[in-house]
Amino acid sequence: MSAEQPHRPLVVAHRGSSGAAPENTMAAFRMAAEAGADMIEFDVRMTRDGELVVHHDRRLGRTSDGKGRLRSLSAREVRAADAGAWYGRRFRGERIPLLGEVLAALPRAVGLDIEVKTDGDRRRSGAIARALARAIHGARRREGVIVSSFDHGFLRRLHRLDPALRLGVLYVPVRDRFRSAREIARRSGAAMFICSRNQFRVRHLREARAAGLAVAVYGVNTAGDAAAAARAGVDAVITDHPGRILRALTTS
Repeated sequence: MSAEQPHRPLVVAHRGSSGAAPENTMAAFRMAAEAGADMIEFDVRMTRDGELVVHHDRRLGRTSDGKGRLRSLSAREVRAADAGAWYGRRFRGERIPLLGEVLAALPRAVGLDIEVKTDGDRRRSGAIARALARAIHGARRREGVIVSSFDHGFLRRLHRLDPALRLGVLYVPVRDRFRSAREIARRSGAAMFICSRNQFRVRHLREARAAGLAVAVYGVNTAGDAAAAARAGVDAVITDHPGRILRALTTS
């Protein structure tokens, strides 16, 4: 009789293989897929002219040679920035991708975690929700996609717009610490509870399980972190190093 196989959470590449390539670029996404990541997480913001682009910060400066607030720039202006040279010469010429490009290019066998950023954008988040739903449906990528956000109001709007989309609610301790995982997810229409490695508590898993929710933990970047997450029984770990974490989980 064989021993029971240890639990292996899904491995989600944080902004792609961001430990080995410039974050949120096609290079990072390709490397994550080649490393065997189960899912790829990336950030989405809306440009001045209503395009959804894959970028984390409000401004361009940290991860490209561009300048200015993303919401004040057109998609063409955003795309003119070099998003790879800052990381290394071999990545020179990488561009900030459009969401549509990512949806079309990534293998369907790889799941997608689309984290929507609305902070610093005064426009109604309903416009972002409508554009996102159109993009996902247009690419026929609803299967294997989860949409996550720290903006729980945005998630509620998206859920009303398209109840079939799978949502993930990101935990904010200052705001959410007196609410259970079940309450946070129920208010947002979410199917997954997501928190950082340092924020994670066993009670979160217990509350989530009682409500039928999946649990994901981000910031899992060492073999020890991965082993602890697997022992706890979380459903997914989000990491900058998907290849390293996969090896740790499959050889332990």
